[in-house]
Parts: sequence; C-alpha cells; structure tokens
Amino acid sequence: MHVHELVIYPVKSCAGIKVQEAFVTRYGLAFPSNPRIFDRRWMIVKNGRHQTQRVLPRMALIQPVVVENGLVLRAPNMPDLFISVNTLPKEVMQCQCWDDSILGLRYDDNVSYWLRTYFQTEDELDLVVFDDEKFEGRLTKNADVPNVARDGDVAAYHDMSALHLCSLQSVSDLNTRLEKKIEVYNFRPNIIVTDTKKPFAEVSFMI
Repeated sequence: MHVHELVIYPVKSCAGIKVQEAFVTRYGLAFPSNPRIFDRRWMIVKNGRHQTQRVLPRMALIQPVVVENGLVLRAPNMPDLFISVNTLPKEVMQCQCWDDSILGLRYDDNVSYWLRTYFQTEDELDLVVFDDEKFEGRLTKNADVPNVARDGDVAAYHDMSALHLCSLQSVSDLNTRLEKKIEVYNFRPNIIVTDTKKPFAEVSFMI
C-alpha cells in the first residue's frame, strides 16, 4: 500500500487542493507553507447552520487558492475574494455542524454579499472560521456512528473526524455494483491510498 494523493479542503464542501506534502495536526492536514490553513477550517453557513453540496451544489465550483497570508476564493463569474488568516474576524457566531453546536468567527458583510451574489439568493449566508486557539472542537467519539476515536480526538468543521482516508480499490469495488460510476473524490478524502491487499482494507486501519 502507498499514498496516491493528499487533498486539503480548506472550506467545507468547496473544492479541494492537491498537495505533495502536508503537516498532520490535531485538526487534520495543514499546508506546510502556512499551517494556519488546515482542512475544513472554514465553513459556509445559513443562519448559522452548515451548508453542503447536497443543498448548494455550486459550492463544488468554489476553488480556494493558497496565497501569501491567506486564501483566495475563486468562482465562475465572480471577482476573487481574499480571506486573511493573519487577522481573523472578531464577531463570534454560534453555529451548527450536523447535530453539534460549534463556534465560528464570522466574516464581514462584504463576504456575505459575495456568497449571496454567487448563489443568487437573499438567504443569510456567512463564512465562518474556526479559531483553534480559543474554540473547542467537536469530540469525534460523540459522533452518531460507531467509531474507535480516543477521548482527545476532535474535529473542527469536518463531518466526523479530522482525517478521512479512502482507497482506490474500495471505490473500484463499489463501482462494480453501481450503474452510475463514481470517483474517489465523491467521498472527499484527505488521504487516497492504493495497492491495498483488498477492498475496504482501510476499515481495519482504525483498530
């Protein structure tokens, strides 16, 4: 078995960024060039509740790009939106990520206007960032699916855990039973592995 690809998704449910190397942090993979940019640190919310491609499929077309001192969000027919990581917002917002309450720092109305314009809606959309120095993460062991998380394992705006691994063999096996084929990227993993001994061998990695 070997690692095929590494992918970091700075903004939950938006496009990912393939990398050649990454730091492994408490909150998932981070960019070596700027460890303050880590996986699922940012999240788009509607009235405080997380949004996903299930509801807003055009989120998939928002491409974060790492630049000096932050991120740039790029989307079709929209101006680039710079998001600083050196200076974080001040407004604390109570958010909901699935069934868990979690805090976020809300960006200003200019960011919200950019989101509403892109999604062509008047809904209250905001971008929040997780302050890993002040906020408490969500305990992975409290997820509503069976897991073997340790007491200290936490997630920020991830679905369940700070790292997500998937093998190409598992996806190939699944596709033998699907009429409409999928890619490994449908599962949005951070670590894509190949040459496992059998499909779904990654399940045993948790033990």
